[in-house]
Amino acid sequence: MLLAILAVWFGYKKARDTGRNGVLWGAICGGTFIGVQFLVAVVIGLTIGIGTELWGWSETLYDDLEWVITIVAIAASVIALWLIFKFLDRLPADESAQTPPPPPIFESGEERPDD
Repeated sequence: MLLAILAVWFGYKKARDTGRNGVLWGAICGGTFIGVQFLVAVVIGLTIGIGTELWGWSETLYDDLEWVITIVAIAASVIALWLIFKFLDRLPADESAQTPPPPPIFESGEERPDD
């Protein structure tokens, strides 16, 4: 839980420092951290469930590997969060919505280039 709170905090700070919406990016970082952990646990659980049914794996395999699965899920969450932080470290592209320069003004005695 502490890591999820830190993910939200650092996501907020990085986004705010680069001129992005800090609240939105904080929520994205927290959701990614928790979502990746959930996704890893579901994928590993489904794999173990299919292995139990099809290949006769032990029914206590998930319980036996609980700590390994937790460490893998946290590591995957940290990697996903690192990728988001890497994106947030880049400065957003400046909007180049400049108007074209005004046309030149010629004095009455000068020749125009199209004459």
